[in-house]
Amino acid sequence: MAMETDINWEQIWAEDYEQYRQTMRADSDDGVYWSKRAEDFSNSRRTNDFEYGRQVLNSLWNRVLTPESVVMDVGAGPGTFVIPFARKVKRIDAVEPAPGMVDKIKENAQREGIANFGIINSTWQDVDAASVSDKYDLVISSLVIWVFKDVWRQLRRMEQASKGYCCVVTGAKSKNEHGDILWQQINGNKENIWHSTQQYPLIYSLLYSKGRLPNVSIVNYTSERSVDDKVRHLKLCFERRIPVTPDIEKIIREYFTAKSENDTIKEPGQAAVIWWRAHGFENEDR
Repeated sequence: MAMETDINWEQIWAEDYEQYRQTMRADSDDGVYWSKRAEDFSNSRRTNDFEYGRQVLNSLWNRVLTPESVVMDVGAGPGTFVIPFARKVKRIDAVEPAPGMVDKIKENAQREGIANFGIINSTWQDVDAASVSDKYDLVISSLVIWVFKDVWRQLRRMEQASKGYCCVVTGAKSKNEHGDILWQQINGNKENIWHSTQQYPLIYSLLYSKGRLPNVSIVNYTSERSVDDKVRHLKLCFERRIPVTPDIEKIIREYFTAKSENDTIKEPGQAAVIWWRAHGFENEDR
């Protein structure tokens, strides 16, 4: 049963989603964008032997996961969870639509000698819910739920696929320090092009209002990219909003060159790992 609340968390999420999408050009395509981001994003996620994924795994181990667990990763990226999870669980299936990211999953898995995984090359919205119903011990998604305006419907679909638990991992900090500084320097204003609201408390509050009792762990990790990778990252991010001229690219490169050490940009990160029991809600509207 949903908890009594006067706050419509689904509406707040949808409004934040619309505000964020309005910052993007009409021809912006998520699939194309993430394929172009595959190289730099993979390099970042491989930092310290997939530290981000390992920290999330450690927070769930013996609470949710065991060596016999079968896992689904929604929006798997370059194998952020596939690699560290596959080392310890029975199997993990990756849902990933971007061809460039699928290539990186395969490349990273081959490099690490990982074979106990599968790939569903599709958006999560297009996965046939009936075909994966009650199939997984854990359905997890990291940093991808922001693409869902109908976030509650997609969370319910995750629950339908799970016979045990669901988990959402999202940033615990809303500020994008380098992106904010460069955007203001390039665009000449303080317009916020990132999500205006922290996703972690929003998702927690939404789950609680729907009768879930979510658990939360905060994990810290480090991300490392070369200067070229960071330039590619911010250039592609800005191109979704404005044309990036050679002069703008020069500004981005000079900024990260000044911030780098031995051609490396190190960025501390913090994420909220939110997990809850997924079963027992079969009679609710999906």
